[in-house]
Amino acid sequence: MKKLIFFLFILLAQQTMAQQTKHLKNEYHQFDFWLGKWDVYIYGTDTLAGKSHIESIIDSVGLQENYSVVNGKYTGKSFNKYNPEKKRWEQYWIDNSGLTLFLTGSFINGKMILDDTEYGDSKKGLNQIVWEKMENGSVRQTWNVSNDKGKTWSTVFDGEYKRTDESE
Repeated sequence: MKKLIFFLFILLAQQTMAQQTKHLKNEYHQFDFWLGKWDVYIYGTDTLAGKSHIESIIDSVGLQENYSVVNGKYTGKSFNKYNPEKKRWEQYWIDNSGLTLFLTGSFINGKMILDDTEYGDSKKGLNQIVWEKMENGSVRQTWNVSNDKGKTWSTVFDGEYKRTDESE
């Protein structure tokens, strides 16, 4: 009897997940324009800053980024997913400098806009990162920081992700 109940529970959970995934298919794929293998340049220049590989994970409901600089040892990783309960995107970023960010936001007018204004420490500075697919197929990422609780923002990184020949 316990095996039957367990089997029914698993079957019900699978059906619920499939229905939720199908219902949210558009939301789960809003960030797919960022998938691939990329050379990351300082925007508007031919200065290569780093390399990044963004892949779809967990049955296409999440994205994982692996980033490293070209000249140096800096590396970072992010996990990105749409949270259907809160109707928002979430990113968890960690790197080997000790930085941790938890960003939340939405896909608005063709841009993924995430920030830590809800969870960040305004004394240390707030972060906002915007990803935008460009007409040439590249992705522009602009990282802004505010040291006055979001009243004004300054850009700390403006990069352009250009697909490498190895891209999917």
